[in-house]
Amino acid sequence: MKRRIVVEYGEVNKIAELIGCTNVMVSHALAFRKNSRLARSIRKLALERGGTEIGEDTQKPDYDEKRPA
Repeated sequence: MKRRIVVEYGEVNKIAELIGCTNVMVSHALAFRKNSRLARSIRKLALERGGTEIGEDTQKPDYDEKRPA
């Protein structure tokens, strides 16, 4: 599953109004399709307002695998 931030119904509109951007930008930011300063601010605000991050982070190393000795 791809990484994403899930918020309650109606939060996308509220975040867009608070930040001063479009609903589309908020959706792109929460789906990690954008990584601008604005997108990072949107994600931070979404988490502060009760959003939950789901999915896997493909950039973090998987420590469950055995490392070569």
